[in-house]
Amino acid sequence: MSKLTRTLALLATLAMASSAFVACGGGTTESTADTTSSAADAASSADDAAAASSEDDAAASSEDEGGSDDGASAAAVNLPDTDDTLTIVCWTDADLANMFDLYGGNAKYQNCGDNGGDASTKYATYLNSGDDVDLFVAEAGWILNYINDDSFSAPLSDLGITEADYKDAYQYTVEIGTDNNGVLKGASWQAAAGGYAYNADLAEQYLGVTTPEDMQKKIGSWKDFEATAKELKEASDGKVTIAATIGGLWQAFSTAKNAAWVDGTTIKTDVAKEFTDMVKGYVDNGYIDPSVEQWSTDWTNVGLNGETLGYFYSTWCLGEGAQLEQNGGNAGNWRIVLGPQPFFWGGSWLCVSPNCNTATEAANFIRQFTVDAESMEEYALYSGDFVNNKVAMDKIIADGSNSNPLLGGQDQFAILADVAAGIKMSDSISKYDQNLKDTFLTVLKDNISSDTDTILDAFKTQALADNPDLSAE
Repeated sequence: MSKLTRTLALLATLAMASSAFVACGGGTTESTADTTSSAADAASSADDAAAASSEDDAAASSEDEGGSDDGASAAAVNLPDTDDTLTIVCWTDADLANMFDLYGGNAKYQNCGDNGGDASTKYATYLNSGDDVDLFVAEAGWILNYINDDSFSAPLSDLGITEADYKDAYQYTVEIGTDNNGVLKGASWQAAAGGYAYNADLAEQYLGVTTPEDMQKKIGSWKDFEATAKELKEASDGKVTIAATIGGLWQAFSTAKNAAWVDGTTIKTDVAKEFTDMVKGYVDNGYIDPSVEQWSTDWTNVGLNGETLGYFYSTWCLGEGAQLEQNGGNAGNWRIVLGPQPFFWGGSWLCVSPNCNTATEAANFIRQFTVDAESMEEYALYSGDFVNNKVAMDKIIADGSNSNPLLGGQDQFAILADVAAGIKMSDSISKYDQNLKDTFLTVLKDNISSDTDTILDAFKTQALADNPDLSAE
């Protein structure tokens, strides 16, 4: 979004009397960053009164054991209000910064970890430290480790929020946020649909493609994608690859399979084998550069320097300041299509610490960004993220109100809508996913010149060393 668009969105949000967050990228700051929203200072007394009235109404509804008009729950709040600052723990404030811009309360960000995978282990130490934490952000690959441990996470119902509040959410997000005992412990603000973003100038120069519709025809299946990769290599004399990294290609390929990494206690390698066979062909033929690491400077530079045609991106990559812009999208010469198959990438959930002592702020924050359709629509238009509310997204698409300047004015939501509706990530996740996925990609890249069986054997050996409670097929 342009700065003007963001400013207008912020002003519009502040004017709402009813106004009550890749996935986060990397962050390295270990100190607490106090990012109290400037929106709180700008909000009028009328907004404050409306918010207070809303809270009073909710409390009264809870006491009466009645439901709200929209069918949302009215559970009792069981956590204290002894602090006036909401502390949210994450490994980056990339999403939270946008939320704090729009939030009408007092909130701050606490960094924990350099990236999502790092946070999956560092969180346990932080959450057990006794340091302040009200909410924390968990990633799809390892959320189960935290929501299935009551010492780390409390039910959303302790804030007066239940599954009834998420009737308009994408169902997989509710399923993933629910622990093994059927207790809802996580709420997501996004549906992590993905697509293929491509450099429109390079597509026209080397492929003769002038519209997203024509581009989609060129890469509408993996067979078509490989044929276009060959055409691109020949037309560019090998200067331009079809995709930036093996990691991005793997994400797009694997998630549509919706296959579990672990069946019971057995590591499954069917999808890994199929992908290894495919990607070795890409590497051997020069369609992709295996030395380019996901999230690295090289990953950014191949886009900036016109050395790759495209990237596989999730919704959280497409807003201002995110990966699309970092990798070259600020010139407005990028477009997005579905690509070879619909896919998704990660997702983030807000979870409640049992030590939360800012219950009212925590409940307000979760409701604003994961429940209320009107404020979620504002957040989607402000951040460029595909939010976890069907009513909000359908309205934006129908109104034609989203125009992404990083995509030449294209509405990425209209492209990603069908993908979001079809995500079934909950069928395949396990607590081992983050470790197994990282291990597989590392082994694959380190042994890319070896044959497929050697690569898979090396993967299983390392995976079993890391997870002795598992077995290999």
